Amino acid sequence: MHTTSQWRWRYDADNEQLMIQLSEGVVHCAPYKASRLIPLKAMDEPFSLDDATTFQTLFDALEASQRFSPQVILAAALNHTIYQRFGRPQMPQSWYFQTAEENHQIADNTTLEIGELVRLNSGLAEAICAVVNCEGEFVECMVLADSFPLSDIKHLAQYEVIKVMLNRLQPLHEQRDLSADYLRHA
Repeated sequence: MHTTSQWRWRYDADNEQLMIQLSEGVVHCAPYKASRLIPLKAMDEPFSLDDATTFQTLFDALEASQRFSPQVILAAALNHTIYQRFGRPQMPQSWYFQTAEENHQIADNTTLEIGELVRLNSGLAEAICAVVNCEGEFVECMVLADSFPLSDIKHLAQYEVIKVMLNRLQPLHEQRDLSADYLRHA
C-alpha cells in the first residue's frame, strides 16, 4: 500500500480527535489520548512527503516480516506516522521490563532499523514490538499485540509506544512460547 495525494490530516478540536482521512468516507482515528500528543488546533492539511516516507518505511518492514495481517500492518504504519509527527517526547520506562540475559541482549553498537521486530518481557507477559525510533541507548517500541500487561494495574494497548533502554530488548529469533497463530492475530 502506498499513500496518495488524497490522504489528509484532520483534527477535530471539539472532540480532541486527530485522524487521517484516507479517502472520501474512510478515516483512521488516532488511538492516542490528547495528552500523548503535542497540542493541536483544528486542521485540514495534506500528508507531506516526510509523512508518506514515515508511513511507507514501517509498512514495508512489517509487510516483509510476513507475520501480521494486512489490517495490523496498515494500522501500525498509520499510527507510527501519527506518533512520529505529533507524539510528545517521553521518558524511558524501562523498569517495567526485564533485562535481557547477557547472551541474548541486542548489542549497544547494533543499528536497529525502523520496523525491526523485537520482544519485550514484563515478567507477566512477552510481546512482539516494532522499533519505531532509536536514539543512543534508548529505543521506542510499538506494541503489536492486542494488549500487553506491564503490572497488575497497567497495560499497554495495541499500537502504544513505549521508550526503553536497549538492554530491555530481546531478539525476536530467541522467542520461545509465542506461536505463529498469536502473531497473526496480534
